Amino acid sequence: MRMEEILQQLLQGMEEIKKTLQQHTEILQQHTETLQQHTEILQQHTEILQQHTEILQQHTETLNQHSKQLDYLQQRQIRIENRLDNELLPKINVLFDAFELRGDEIAQLRKHLDERLDVITLDINYLLGKTARQETALMELRKAR
Repeated sequence: MRMEEILQQLLQGMEEIKKTLQQHTEILQQHTETLQQHTEILQQHTEILQQHTEILQQHTETLNQHSKQLDYLQQRQIRIENRLDNELLPKINVLFDAFELRGDEIAQLRKHLDERLDVITLDINYLLGKTARQETALMELRKAR
């Protein structure tokens, strides 16, 4: 009996091993399915990351273009400022000085003309007075004749 008992125990041990292997196989299948799901999720995330990377590259290119445009505009601004400082401001200053000089000349001319007008007014008043006296003298002479 002993052999039979040993065989029986061996058979039971094999059955337990078989059950354990089946349980482990099921667990491995579950893990494999979970791993496949995670792999699919990772692939989706990788695709999303690639799309975001492409978008970031496009934005980087746009920023580079804007940076170049900004550099160009800054260079133009510097040229304009230099031209303003070197060409236009001196001309504006000359025009302003000429305007002030012309204003001073006009003021002096006005003063001179006012003085001349005063002299002419005095001369006219003198001549009017003299003419009036001569007319009075002529009338008296006519009356006396």
